[in-house]
Amino acid sequence: MKKILFAALALFMLGTAISTVQAAKEKKSKEIKWDWDGTKSGDKTIDDYLVCIDTTYRNIQLYKEQMDSYQFVDTTLFINGKYYAAAYMLNSKGELVTRAQVNWQCVEAIMQGVNLVLDITNAQLATATAIAALPGLGLNALKFSKYVKGGAAVFTQGIKEVKAIRGKWLANSKTWKSLKNGAIQDPASLNYFDEATLAKINKCIYIKEIQPDAPEYKEKVETMKAKGEETLLAESKAWGQQIEQTNMAPEDKKKEVDNLNLDEFENAMKNEKEA
Repeated sequence: MKKILFAALALFMLGTAISTVQAAKEKKSKEIKWDWDGTKSGDKTIDDYLVCIDTTYRNIQLYKEQMDSYQFVDTTLFINGKYYAAAYMLNSKGELVTRAQVNWQCVEAIMQGVNLVLDITNAQLATATAIAALPGLGLNALKFSKYVKGGAAVFTQGIKEVKAIRGKWLANSKTWKSLKNGAIQDPASLNYFDEATLAKINKCIYIKEIQPDAPEYKEKVETMKAKGEETLLAESKAWGQQIEQTNMAPEDKKKEVDNLNLDEFENAMKNEKEA
């Protein structure tokens, strides 16, 4: 049994490592190119536009870094002959984030994304004017044209990346809210976790029993069944041990939200102007 437990834990850690590498490759492949060194052309229209591109680029990078520093985890467990879904979030240090702060982070990710797309869309309106001003630079027109025209790529690719990140967080929020609404009120009633693990679950994690007729979990349950009960038991035990050993992030009262209003998020996205 111990060999299976250690193997389950090793597979879990290997899967996490592979996911991290894949995420890094994906992030690198989508990197926006912007290499303006800050040199001004002397034309206010063009220079204001370059500053606008530069500011937009930095805001996009900051948004990506902030949102990518959190990992939303949606996993399945096998406890006492039943299947369960569990959801929680880890910060950049690998610490468990409290439920109220998960709510806040979801709100921030989605609403910042909505506002950033709107800012980028508005900034795009100056592209034609800046291009029209290039001939006035004379011999310097060629030098600055690559930056001016490069701005269009920054805006276009930026909107795609921001929307992708925002969409991921919206999906995470829906999963989180779904588990919250049907979560087990007293995880101790499962008679499975020790006190140290329960303390973190009650503060940071939602656990919900998977109903046999739940279509959204059909594929996951079938995958679990194929592993066999002995392996499932070992994996669930390994998960509990990992949670027990994981530190909990300090609470930040300024970054706490009690509830998620996904209707507001979805309405904001519907009313947003498409780029």
